[in-house]
Amino acid sequence: ASSYIDPLTETRIRGNAELRSSAIDNVDLRAEWFFANGDNFTVSLFYKDIQNPIETVQGAGTDDNISLTFVNAKSAQVSGLEVEWLKDLASFGWGFLEPFFFSGNVTLSDSELTVDDVSFNLTNAVRPMSQHSEYVANLQLGFDSNDGAHTFTLAYNTFGERLFFGGRDGAPDAYEQPFDSLDFIYSFFPTNRLSMKFRIQNLLDEELEIQQRDTVVIAQKVGTTAKIDVKWDLGL
Repeated sequence: ASSYIDPLTETRIRGNAELRSSAIDNVDLRAEWFFANGDNFTVSLFYKDIQNPIETVQGAGTDDNISLTFVNAKSAQVSGLEVEWLKDLASFGWGFLEPFFFSGNVTLSDSELTVDDVSFNLTNAVRPMSQHSEYVANLQLGFDSNDGAHTFTLAYNTFGERLFFGGRDGAPDAYEQPFDSLDFIYSFFPTNRLSMKFRIQNLLDEELEIQQRDTVVIAQKVGTTAKIDVKWDLGL
């Protein structure tokens, strides 16, 4: 199997040609409300039963050279609640808020993975699924000008601690620590063909940190980035 270096975490990732596809059974219950002013509100309950889930686990490596690969576990269950909404702020009765809206979604969930017998001698046979957080939140404060020429969004995203890879041979599982991200996006449409977009990402300048028990095994500075895009539609 081929391998590569993850550009963000600098870990070596090795594939596994023997992986099997995961079969998923879903049960969802969803209620939606739509209002005359364009507001909406949604509540969802969900349950997922997964056979042969694909998990990220620790491969052969050293303390200074972490290697990751993938295996099929036996089964996993995920259940939770998700809330989504879109709120026009002008509905509060303040005229100056007419172009503004507040939207987002929040998910609260729980997962349990049963590893079963795999050749990697994983430390914990029952644990949460990798990349699963007990909470995830995405919040947006937006502005749409009445003439449609200007829009901006201030977006805040966060997630709780989540398992990054399963430990082996008695080593503890490694957890990615909570990460808070704040991004700003401004778009300008001066003509039907010309559009411009300005983005600043990770305004909070958070760092990626992964811990095995009380030891930080990976720490990377994500950095704050700014981008400008200009698009011209040829109209062909």
